[in-house]
Amino acid sequence: MFKLKIFILIILISQVCQSQNFSLNKGKTQTKNYYTEITFEYIKSKIIIPVTIEGKTYRFILDTGAPNIISENLFRTIQNDSLSTIPITDINQKKKQLKVVSIPKLILGDVTFENSAALVYNINQNKIFECFRIDGFIGSNMLRNSIIQIQLNNKLITLTDNKKRLNLNKKNAVKMKLLGIQSNPFIWINFKGNNNAKEQVLIDTGMDGFYDMSNKNFKIFEKKNIIKILDSSNGGSSVGLFGLDKKTNQYRFLLPKIKILNTTFDNFITKSTHGKYSKIGVEILNYGDITIDYKNKRFYFYSFNEKIDLKKKMLGFNPTMIDNKVVVGFVWNKELKNKIGFGDEIIEVNGLKLSDIDLCNFIITDNTFKEKNKFNLIIKTKNEEIIKLNIEKKFFQDSFYLHSN
Repeated sequence: MFKLKIFILIILISQVCQSQNFSLNKGKTQTKNYYTEITFEYIKSKIIIPVTIEGKTYRFILDTGAPNIISENLFRTIQNDSLSTIPITDINQKKKQLKVVSIPKLILGDVTFENSAALVYNINQNKIFECFRIDGFIGSNMLRNSIIQIQLNNKLITLTDNKKRLNLNKKNAVKMKLLGIQSNPFIWINFKGNNNAKEQVLIDTGMDGFYDMSNKNFKIFEKKNIIKILDSSNGGSSVGLFGLDKKTNQYRFLLPKIKILNTTFDNFITKSTHGKYSKIGVEILNYGDITIDYKNKRFYFYSFNEKIDLKKKMLGFNPTMIDNKVVVGFVWNKELKNKIGFGDEIIEVNGLKLSDIDLCNFIITDNTFKEKNKFNLIIKTKNEEIIKLNIEKKFFQDSFYLHSN
């Protein structure tokens, strides 16, 4: 059978729009031939690293899909003058004008970065980020001349500017492009369904999950029989820097085979997203160590296994947050659509009343929806109706999945 090859190049519409010829790619390191190791916290798929500014240590999320960002509180503490104001667009295409400042000295491990540009944002406006008690984000614009290796098993980040100080093998490498004024790292990955395809994706350590496909690419891959559509739903669940995405119609679908360098992932189920481009998220670290070599434009993936089956049971809806409440996001199951919908409040999960607990504790430490398979739920609909549901995660029909010998 003839196999059609599809090549999709995503031209990055940067999350930060350039204004008055201002560039975020400012600043440099104080030393050369540097090497440092940084132990990180890993909380609900967020890499949280210690950052020292003016002698005090702060908590930052490592986010290679974003620029440097500091909180309003930190901005007031360091009392730096604003350099400019530029528009920024988050993952859900929501836009705001943010101030830009230059941080005289910022220390990661033993490495000092001088005059790095950062956006200023009131992080406490977003309940999820407030719960992580973070002071900002370290983004690709500051790392653009460095090499960063991430090992989840050891909770260890290695930062250097000399690849010879790392044990790297070119057999585990692929070329990488830095796009946009914040130097976002992009690589090519491969798909196989009824046809073959190739897509350029962002390496985004700030994104939960393994892989997200943009709506634009979803439409192309669906027409070319690369994917298998499983469900559709009208709702929202993705929480970006500026809040929840708008209510849209999305699809849940199966990617029979994804290949990243020398590793093949079978039977991955995901949904289309409102974002402008597709992304590989932080969950890739569950399957291997990565090295993002900004300086030499290479991406390394040292997989623990060459072939990985991602087949798993799925829940019939996605929970999310609106106005500091846990609510129903997308509803995928046809039977559930007749009972619950987007925005309905989840008031009890397996006997736990969410009103009786600290919401931040639930967001950060509770893994009920991830680890459990059966759920007793009490849901209050938008019409104030109380509904009791007993549901469980299920596999899709066996015929959907790719079977390997």
